[in-house]
This record gives sequence, structure tokens and C-alpha cells, in this order.
Amino acid sequence: MKLELKEICKQYRKKTVLSHVNQRFEKGVYGLLGPNGAGKTTMLNIIATVTAATGGELFYDEKDVYDAVDKYRARIGFLPQKIDFYNHFTGYELMKYMHHLKGGDPKDAQQIDTLLKRVNLFGVKDERIGTYSGGMKQRLGIAQAFLGKPEILLLDEPTVGLDLEERAEFKNLIREAGRHTILLLSTHIVSDIDETADNILIMNEGEILESREIAYYREAIARKGLDGLEQYYLHRTGRKLHDADDSL
Repeated sequence: MKLELKEICKQYRKKTVLSHVNQRFEKGVYGLLGPNGAGKTTMLNIIATVTAATGGELFYDEKDVYDAVDKYRARIGFLPQKIDFYNHFTGYELMKYMHHLKGGDPKDAQQIDTLLKRVNLFGVKDERIGTYSGGMKQRLGIAQAFLGKPEILLLDEPTVGLDLEERAEFKNLIREAGRHTILLLSTHIVSDIDETADNILIMNEGEILESREIAYYREAIARKGLDGLEQYYLHRTGRKLHDADDSL
């Protein structure tokens, strides 16, 4: 199980969003840290084949994914940054529909029920999605991404709108999935990554500045006397907080 990006570039007109990205992913949880505009979402969309790269190649198990793109897509679970659903579907109908699209057995409802329970939606599974709150829709998006036990999981800002209990359950899902999946998690909530990731990629201005195991960052944070991963990230990307202003 190996996903490789080789010289991946993406340009929108004259703006470079990704610049010659080279990265290999194997089984485990990869946290993506970077400011807005760093290229995290674009990279996830390219891996999901939702967006085409301007240049470079994408390989899974040493095969170009576009040589058999439908088979590759069947291995992916994807939660995009912005997700919308058919509001006339119930939560359960949406899960059955996504299960079918992923080639699942229509008679096998066990995983659907399990996932809906894990994201605390089982009690409202027969209600229409149009009546769901934003947080409920986000949890439904998380549940559909995990359908079919994907080999590659791509989660873009998954904990937006979740309360503390829901985030804790989400972290459990991440830890479990990371044992048998290539899981890429992009979030601005640093604690989500700090508590779940095996590896962290720090991105800025379309490039991967650093890609290392979590143990490296913890040792570096202690050595530099920094107050956690958030400070390390700010230091690495050349950002700093403003000094306190008594006039505020």
C-alpha cells in the first residue's frame, strides 16, 4: 500500500498553487498543517482525482492511477472541505446510495448502521437531510467517507462544526482507520493532528516544507523550548503572533 506524488504541480492561470510536490504515503495517519492557501486542499483534490494536476504523476502501488482511474477511485474515501447532499434524501438513504456507488453489497447494512451510530446519527437516520444542522451534515460526511473500508482516506477540515464529544469520537475513528489505511487529515485544529497523526506534513505556499514522524516534532519542540506543535508550525512557516495591545 503506497501512494506517490511525483513532481505534482498545479497552476490556476498565472498563480502557482502547488510547486513540484514529491511525497510518498504508506499506511498510517498523515496530518497536513499549513495556512490558508498553502495548497493542502488542492493536493487532496488531486489525490482524489477531483482536480487534475497541471504537471507531474500520481501513482498507487507503483501504477499510474489514471491507467485504471475507476478502480483507484473505488479505493478512496473522501470528505471534501465543502460538502453538500440531496436534501430530500434521508441520512440512511444517502448512506445506502454512497454504499452502492462504492460497489458495496446492497444487502449488507451492518457497516452503515455502525457508522451512523459512531457519528451519533442513528437516531435521526430516517429524517431528511434538509432538516439536519450543519454539524449533523458534517458528521454524515465523515460517515460516508469511511464506507467500504477504503484503502485511502482523504479528510479536509473534518471537525468543523463538531462539539467536544463528537471530536473525541472522530479521533477514535481516525486512530482505528490509520492501522490499515493511508489517511490524510487536513485541519486548522492542531490538537486533532497532535493527538492522532503518525506523520505530519507542514505546507506553505504550495510546497511541503517538512514531512516527518510525530516523534521528530515532539523532540524538536522540547529541544527548542517551544510550547507545543502550534508554536513549532508558526515558527517553521515564518509566522508569529502579534504582541499584546493595551488599547484593545
